[in-house]
Amino acid sequence: MPTESISPSPIKHIWFDFSETIAFLKKERHDRLRYETYAQVVGSPVSEELIQKYENLYEKQSHSNSAIFNSLGKSSNFWSECVNSVEPSELYVLTSPSIPDTLKKIMEFVPISLFSNINLEKVLVSLGINQGWFTHILSAGMVKQPKPALDGFYKMVELSGIPAYEILYIGDHIGKDVRPAKQVGIKAGLMWKKSDEADYSFQSFEEILDLFKKQ
Repeated sequence: MPTESISPSPIKHIWFDFSETIAFLKKERHDRLRYETYAQVVGSPVSEELIQKYENLYEKQSHSNSAIFNSLGKSSNFWSECVNSVEPSELYVLTSPSIPDTLKKIMEFVPISLFSNINLEKVLVSLGINQGWFTHILSAGMVKQPKPALDGFYKMVELSGIPAYEILYIGDHIGKDVRPAKQVGIKAGLMWKKSDEADYSFQSFEEILDLFKKQ
């Protein structure tokens, strides 16, 4: 069951993070892409030292690869373009086979949208998810700075056309998803684990549907 840290109020639009929320990354292939891209940007070969430097930056940037490359002077869409240069099946697998069916069930209650640091057009098709299910798909290239910067979270409120507190944003990371969402007044849901910082915590994707049994 989802757990709430504050009294719930009606939710009228759900926005989802993508990586590690709707789809898990295939770690070995994804890590190779991260380190090789970083090596090219900084002009050094991949080494244990370089990997450690990257991981230190990853921690500093709240586990956002896009934010790392943005901090190195690359565009907010740079990392997305790198990811989309790889066949999606090499990088992603659904977090649960039931994700498509669950998304369609959630749509019976509220509109759903996506906010990711990655351009998802190719990836969604490869996972059997219809991009037409989503009212909005917001990617890093559409905002000045990628998550965890607040640009995209403010844009979510603007696009939704409703008060921030009626929006629920669901992601997998406290620093990259939960904190910035709450900072702009959006309710925050955390996938796969519990935290007092999140308004809702979900142990499975299907638990999101429990929200609508209470409204």
